[in-house]
Amino acid sequence: MEDLKLKDIEKKIGTLSNPSKMPSYAWGIPIEYCVTGSKLAKVKGTICNKCYAGKGCYVFPVVRAMYEKRYQALELPEWVDYMAELITQKYKNKKEEDRYHRWFDSGDVQSYSHLMKIFEVCELTPHIKYWLATREYQIIDQITEKDVPKNLCLRVSTTKVDSPQPKFWEWTSGVHKDKPAVGRECPAPKQNGECGSCRACWSRKVKQVSYKEH
Repeated sequence: MEDLKLKDIEKKIGTLSNPSKMPSYAWGIPIEYCVTGSKLAKVKGTICNKCYAGKGCYVFPVVRAMYEKRYQALELPEWVDYMAELITQKYKNKKEEDRYHRWFDSGDVQSYSHLMKIFEVCELTPHIKYWLATREYQIIDQITEKDVPKNLCLRVSTTKVDSPQPKFWEWTSGVHKDKPAVGRECPAPKQNGECGSCRACWSRKVKQVSYKEH
């Protein structure tokens, strides 16, 4: 893998996103492939019903094509090695305070085996801190805290606005509108929509994070 150039890897599995809100890169797939989220998207009052990844720049043809390329690449036997090398190369010139990666700025975990592959990527890149939020409860039910790489903060997200955060997993995230935030409130709305210096989502010391509804 060390002999592969960045452009060659990107041709095989796609590149990383660079959301303006976040300190660095992200990786995601089309929201249509969300196993649970695609069903919730049809239900009024759910967070997925107003998913930000279904509008804005996410619907541009070139962006949709890139997210689709990532999804199709999941079946490649070398996906773990390609992803680890892609992340390593993309972050090699980043300062330590910017080595924070988000899994799924769009989409969600596809299966237990997919989650295990993500864990492998995290373990191969210990110099990066990862954050993954998911609504695939049935997949998380198959693991324990000890299974999660130390450089990954895995959060289980609520399905509805202002609903209680899940109890079966220690790290959670939710969306509030009419009720107070539960746990750490995301400061982005007061910071021009950006994370700024906040890294709460990536921190295991922060058990609960709550976002103001867009």
